[in-house]
Amino acid sequence: MSKLLAERLTATGMIVIAGFFVIQAKQLPSASAAFPVFTEYAIILLALIMLLRSFLTHDKKFSGNVRFDFSYVAMKPIYVMVVAVIYALATFRIGFYVSSIIFYFLVIYMTGLRNHKAIGVTALVLFPLLYLFFNVGLDADLPEGFLI
Repeated sequence: MSKLLAERLTATGMIVIAGFFVIQAKQLPSASAAFPVFTEYAIILLALIMLLRSFLTHDKKFSGNVRFDFSYVAMKPIYVMVVAVIYALATFRIGFYVSSIIFYFLVIYMTGLRNHKAIGVTALVLFPLLYLFFNVGLDADLPEGFLI
């Protein structure tokens, strides 16, 4: 498959999926539908620009065929997205804070960051700030699971 065809298929797929989510988001109450609908329209606009660019470009980076690489490094973004979906589901079963801590350290490990001092300092600052922002500042009703 040529790189131009892959670009066109990707843009078309993004438009179709974003259109589906626009339809789903329009079923939400009006105030809560505003941000998802805006985001999906922005994705559709960017995909249309991608599609238009694929027809107008003469860039050398689009010459040749697509190489499919199924190594861990190439598939890492997909793995991180899968872990993010599992995290979103876990927030309702385990609890927001516990699942957030697990997600943070798991994604850090998956992406290959090994600066333990920076990881620890970030965690020590991030999680108390999350608590202060959501519970104290916003009084948000975050998901609670069996581990709080």
